[in-house]
Amino acid sequence: MRSLVQDLNGERTRPSLRPEERLLLAVVESAYWDLQSPDVNRRSTARGYFLDERAEHTFSFLSICQHFGWSAVSIRDSLQPHLVTPVPERALGVARVLPTRMAVGAR
Repeated sequence: MRSLVQDLNGERTRPSLRPEERLLLAVVESAYWDLQSPDVNRRSTARGYFLDERAEHTFSFLSICQHFGWSAVSIRDSLQPHLVTPVPERALGVARVLPTRMAVGAR
């Protein structure tokens, strides 16, 4: 995946982004990569981040989507394979699988 701050037409960085916007993009990008991590805790935390419906915090997924005018529902739909992948029971060390999907249609 290309970095979110790279221009789509080349490898140069988009000059129109302010430093604080770069930070917002870095937060989302980090969570994206954490969804694919072999570390169970990172994946779980990233799933929670993308599925959280609260927008009170500046760095929350919904707040960042609102800032950039993104559709949180569309992004969640594209991430769906990562958001519904159950964590293997043996990785958890317990005899259950954590809930992997929360209501994402409400907005």
